[in-house]
Amino acid sequence: MKLEEFIKQNRDKLDRYDLKPDHQERFLKKIQAHNAKPEASFIRRHYQKMLLAASVLLLISIGGQYYKYARQQPNDNTELRQSEQYFSQIIKDEITQIQAEETPETRKVFNDAMKQINQLESDYQQLVKDYQINRDKYILNAMIKNFQQRIDILQFVKQEINRIKEHKTRKNETHRA
Repeated sequence: MKLEEFIKQNRDKLDRYDLKPDHQERFLKKIQAHNAKPEASFIRRHYQKMLLAASVLLLISIGGQYYKYARQQPNDNTELRQSEQYFSQIIKDEITQIQAEETPETRKVFNDAMKQINQLESDYQQLVKDYQINRDKYILNAMIKNFQQRIDILQFVKQEINRIKEHKTRKNETHRA
């Protein structure tokens, strides 16, 4: 037996109580509330706004990092130029001193040194190009070492010139005596 048949057959036994007049309305409201979709969470309701806000924050942070990086670059270039000018001036002064003391006996030593210095200058120009592409501290160290090598060469030349002069002076003194 089905439920519907049972209710029809026993209707008078089941209808003992009269329903309140607004019972049907309250019952329908409960059913509708139960069947209605639950209210979306805060995140679901505001998903697009939150996504937009996150995108804006991401762009601001990337822009801030770029701005910070861009402001640091001129300082690096300024410090590099100042160091380059300092070392270049030392090298020019050393060459000027050596040229002032140049004699026919020291000319070969000076010319050999200038060939080495010109090669180091060529290497240095390549290092500058590499550093502009890839701002690596190892390239910066190589640039500094390049200047040190040039200065070392010039100091060696000065020592050789002094040695040649002393040898010449001793030779002259020996011939006089």
